[in-house]
Amino acid sequence: MTERKLWVIPLVWVLTVGAASTLTWTAISTAGAGVGRPVTVPMSTASGAQAAQASRSWSGRGGRLTAECTGSSIALGTAVPDDGYFVKVYDPGPRTLRVDFESTHPDDYAEGRIAATCHDGTPSFQRV
Repeated sequence: MTERKLWVIPLVWVLTVGAASTLTWTAISTAGAGVGRPVTVPMSTASGAQAAQASRSWSGRGGRLTAECTGSSIALGTAVPDDGYFVKVYDPGPRTLRVDFESTHPDDYAEGRIAATCHDGTPSFQRV
């Protein structure tokens, strides 16, 4: 009788590990679904009239971003991280745009820190 019950222990172990693995990978998949997606910040104008807009892109370590100037106001168009990076928007404008591309690897402190402002109605980028 004891020998018959011994097979229950491995079966319970296999079922427990299978359920825990499924739950873990489901959580990882759900959390990772948003990684690498572009970040878009909507722009709005104070008046109904459309002001002249200028758009310009920057590409470098960590990803690429597009900024748009409307007069002297700057706004983020898109920010797309490279594989292994994520985006943090520290200042969405309107005076200064500040975006960081930070590594997802815990031991890698590499990042691209970008600031942008409008000069003569056109986005100007600078590493900070």
